Amino acid sequence: MEPMNTLRKYIYLFYSEWGSSLWIISFALSLIFSACTNEDKSQNKTQRPNVIFIMSDDHTSQAVSAYGGRLSKISPTSNIDRLADEGMLFKNCFVTNSICTPSRAAIMTGKYAHKNGVYKFTALDQTQPTLPKVMQADGYQTAFVGKYHLHSNPVGLDYFSILPGQGDYHNPEFIEKGNEHLSGWVQQGEKIQYEGHSSDIIATKALDFLENEISDDQPFMLFCHFKAPHDTWDYAARYEDFLADVEIPEPDNLFDDYEGRSDALKTQLQFIGSKWGDHTNFEEQTADLKGKAKREKQYQLYMKKYLRCVRGVDDNVGRILDYLDESGLAENTIVMYTGDQGFYLGEHGLYDKRFMYEEGLRMPFLVRWPGEVEQGSTSDGMILNVDFAPTILEAVGLPALEGTQGKSFVPLLSGDIPTDWRTSMYYRYYYSHFETEPHFGIRTYDHKLIYYDKIDQWEFYDLNKDRAEMINQYNNPAHQRIVSDLKEELSSLQIDLEDDPKDDGSNPNIGVLTARPLFQTLDVSLGLQDISVLMKFRTKVGGTLFSKCRIGDIPWSVDFELNGIKTLFLREGDLIFNDGWDDDTELRIAQNMADGQLHTVAMIVDNGVVNFYVDGKLKLTGTKLLSEDNAKHTFNIGAGIDFTGYQGYNFIGEISSCLVYNKSLNEKEVREFNKGSISSDKQILNWQN
Repeated sequence: MEPMNTLRKYIYLFYSEWGSSLWIISFALSLIFSACTNEDKSQNKTQRPNVIFIMSDDHTSQAVSAYGGRLSKISPTSNIDRLADEGMLFKNCFVTNSICTPSRAAIMTGKYAHKNGVYKFTALDQTQPTLPKVMQADGYQTAFVGKYHLHSNPVGLDYFSILPGQGDYHNPEFIEKGNEHLSGWVQQGEKIQYEGHSSDIIATKALDFLENEISDDQPFMLFCHFKAPHDTWDYAARYEDFLADVEIPEPDNLFDDYEGRSDALKTQLQFIGSKWGDHTNFEEQTADLKGKAKREKQYQLYMKKYLRCVRGVDDNVGRILDYLDESGLAENTIVMYTGDQGFYLGEHGLYDKRFMYEEGLRMPFLVRWPGEVEQGSTSDGMILNVDFAPTILEAVGLPALEGTQGKSFVPLLSGDIPTDWRTSMYYRYYYSHFETEPHFGIRTYDHKLIYYDKIDQWEFYDLNKDRAEMINQYNNPAHQRIVSDLKEELSSLQIDLEDDPKDDGSNPNIGVLTARPLFQTLDVSLGLQDISVLMKFRTKVGGTLFSKCRIGDIPWSVDFELNGIKTLFLREGDLIFNDGWDDDTELRIAQNMADGQLHTVAMIVDNGVVNFYVDGKLKLTGTKLLSEDNAKHTFNIGAGIDFTGYQGYNFIGEISSCLVYNKSLNEKEVREFNKGSISSDKQILNWQN
């Protein structure tokens, strides 16, 4: 290992162990040693700029001190602020759908949810044009470290090390390039665990790429995505004392009573103190409190955890920026920083995002581009997350993505706003969880109009007079002209963007990962009644043999029922039956089956007792393995629950037959099936591939 790299590794070990107090000393030593080396990577780079896109999960502009909010003095983000000091801060950056996966898909594709197919927490169809694919095809070395959360295996990346799903804060597992699963689902890939806090590990991985992986004759594009500060805000131990004795300033509307607003605010479950997810109720710490005092304490506990996670992100952004300066890469590298959407830090009494109110809608966005962007500049131009990809591509001299709906804001980086620049933006949120009503709307520089389409209720705000959005002026006669104009403009935006208001997001496009059953019928029940299901198959990797669910559905849709989902699948050689939607209902029937040989499996339900046979031998029996059947669901051969891939995925291999009897077969008949014969009794399903 070269001396520079060796020193940096020791610095990181000291930092992780002893905290930020020693970081100042370590950084000074790093600068001294760096000055004594001849390492200057900028001399080996082409003239096309490198790009580093840094994004944190749920990091909202209120928690970036460069934006000057109520938290800026007590919790400064000095390293992230460097990008504002040395580049440009955008005051009006907005998300088009304020939840994690859809925002990430919009960033990668430059398209709204209804065009890229990711409405909620579903996988991205990787066959469509994406930012990394285009960059890689044009000679950029592409890399991704950290939280990916697009569920389908990454495409267009020369290197990646990503968290599976949400990932863990402490000692997280990563899936790295070469360890993808053949099913195409990220979650099924081979995982490698690392010790430490996720923010530190992600930054270290980014630095390792910059130090050891970048090519001398290629520009690079690095995505560095932190998990923090997503709930549950598990910060690194070294920040335990940060803000310990500080009273976090409360927003003026922490105790908003929602008077005059739509019913959506009154029925949602993302308020501080909600027991949905137990993220902010802190029941143990506030058990002796009630009413306002309890809410105030919950707010303090929530905010300190959140801001400690932010502190960890900011320190690690500093590590990356320091290295760019030391190595000489900074002078030819565009650095962008953002969060994947806004987030509520007690405003309206809320946490999380989803709602179109300012704190959930607004994203932080800062960019440093030496020689091109004036230091310390700001822009009032209205930019969206669908604009990020077109902007990066124009900045490096490439055309926009095919089908993009975003617009490059490179012209804004000069400090001007073109006369034809947008003056309004379109937002749409599709129901997922927290009982947050689906809605869409329009925001201009001065006004906001929101429509909750399922409950047919409107909200209108004059942002110049009511920045906190406390007074719904929709029914005020004085505003009827502007409300009418906004409705017309809202309709025009939907037409221009080709978004159908009736599209509720229940039919996502996940490309080749879409659950396409080999066979599907409504006639098979897998509830408590007597039944026999027999299958023959040969597997290469695994996947779902059969499932009882509506393949077209996605999680948390309005009419989706989670109870009674039943699926039989192979995962890493284990044959598993699941009668639910989480790991608690998984039952392992057999092991070491992914060997390419022909197998048989039989599921026999007899008077409430369930028996599973594998290759003619009884492997599992039980009396409480099944729940009641859901009549709305279908019986699907060869396809799993398709919404995220957590529960199952398409079968990879060959399913040769499936027999279903509306009765219980005996053990002799099961053995005969294993040998190749079929019971003479009439089957309710006899499927042959």
